[in-house]
Amino acid sequence: MKMLVFAYLRTSNKNAKLALDGDSKDRQLKTIRRFCRGKGWKIEQIFYDCSVSGDNGSDLSEREEWSEMMSLMKSNGLKTYVVADQTRFSRSILTAEIMKQDCRESGIAAYDASTGNNLAVSKTENPEIALINNLLQAISEYDKLKTVQRLQSGRRRAKKQGRRIGGNYRYGNKAGETALLERIRELRNPIVHGRMSLQNIADTLNEEGYTTRKGTSFTRQQIHRINKA
Repeated sequence: MKMLVFAYLRTSNKNAKLALDGDSKDRQLKTIRRFCRGKGWKIEQIFYDCSVSGDNGSDLSEREEWSEMMSLMKSNGLKTYVVADQTRFSRSILTAEIMKQDCRESGIAAYDASTGNNLAVSKTENPEIALINNLLQAISEYDKLKTVQRLQSGRRRAKKQGRRIGGNYRYGNKAGETALLERIRELRNPIVHGRMSLQNIADTLNEEGYTTRKGTSFTRQQIHRINKA
């Protein structure tokens, strides 16, 4: 009988439509499936966090799919999940250490399909693999910081030249959006509606006929971004 594992995917593009329409998700899943076939493993379920950053510790609160997956693994006996590479695990060294410790405490293995390494391994179990994992994590974080630095530099130059800097306007600045924001505030009121999840809020708005600026249905990721704005 093949060993059952979970697959975990994450994309960080804050534009949910681009994240869903892009090929990152498919590429990750293809890499994970190829790795699992080589191991003789079967993917039991796929968990996908869309538009969730891997750069800092706060992203753990946004990883609803990852949290659900971990909860299942702590209760159902399935103790292994696979990511396409360690950047999908986390780009932040601090966040990665928190996740690794959570895995180790529950006896969970997190495999990097690109290297075959168990990302949750401790230094005492395998110091060489732990060192490699940490080095790759540091390189990833450095690369990300350099990319952010280049983007910020470009934005500063654009601002000095009087050019418009890309990005969407905050919700509420366009006609008809005030009612949407008021409705979201009402739904978030625990006294009136109890503690509604972001997904429940999105579902309610969709049922009531509200749509995004592009005329599409709301997702929980979009509700999260509106709340943070």
